[in-house]
Amino acid sequence: MTVIRIDYSPVHELVTSLFAYTDNKNQMHDLGNKWRKEIQKKLSASFTDKLEELDLFELIAYLHLAIVDSPEKDNVERFLAWFADLGEGQLYEILAPYLEDGFPMGLKTFRDLSHEIMTEWHRAYTITPEIHDLLGRSAARMEQLSRELPYIDLIDEATSGIVLDPEDEYNAILLIPTYHIKPLNRMDYVSNQQLIISYAVDDEQVDEDTPTSQLLRMTKGLADEKRLVLLHILAKGPVTFTELQQKTGLSKSNLHYHLSLLKTAGLLRMHFKMPNERYKYSARPESFNQLKAFLESYVFGLSQS
Repeated sequence: MTVIRIDYSPVHELVTSLFAYTDNKNQMHDLGNKWRKEIQKKLSASFTDKLEELDLFELIAYLHLAIVDSPEKDNVERFLAWFADLGEGQLYEILAPYLEDGFPMGLKTFRDLSHEIMTEWHRAYTITPEIHDLLGRSAARMEQLSRELPYIDLIDEATSGIVLDPEDEYNAILLIPTYHIKPLNRMDYVSNQQLIISYAVDDEQVDEDTPTSQLLRMTKGLADEKRLVLLHILAKGPVTFTELQQKTGLSKSNLHYHLSLLKTAGLLRMHFKMPNERYKYSARPESFNQLKAFLESYVFGLSQS
């Protein structure tokens, strides 16, 4: 039986915000380069160089697993002090279930390097209470839904379209609400069938005269002939990327771009198989009902006094 755990912690978001900062080649993040440039002014040259040399992909999943059961995960400063004091044996006990192939860099190096970069990042960048409140509310909502929905439907709802294969077996799935990589989701598969999904949580509506980011993404997603053709094909899905290429004649880069826009708009599903399997794609019918409701609410409802 798959165990589902929803876990919000300000330390999770500290790690994810650092990842978002270093993921500067990805142009899909809402916060983007302007946010990065503002933070870069506060970082030392030596720390910037270290981040450029570091592959956070080697660390991030294991940091989330260290955070989730920490007694100090509700406070960043206390967590950092707790983490720094962890002996190698204690850290091994925490991570042992996920270390079938060992830890290439060594647990001591992992602890010291992770502590150093998290501490420096926390000094330079403060996550606002409003973001923490937003993520906490999302975690509470997902906790409630987890008692009502099968876990595959729960993940589809949280991620706006990631669908796991019911034939795949996971010992545990960790769902973490996150803000800084929005509107993207992140998936980390670690040994022993442990899946970590950091799912994007969008901003709430600022005022009744401003359309939400979600509404803007959906309307942008539909505002292109190629993407409409893709949705027409995907309505008969699921289909593979290669099949979509053959049907549309689009180049790989062009197809990736259009699929990314449709995915971040929540207009399609990505059907996920265990690692080394390719995604399949299909249209997400309920998103069109949502779009209708969002449009009617904004155009005819919210703007009226």
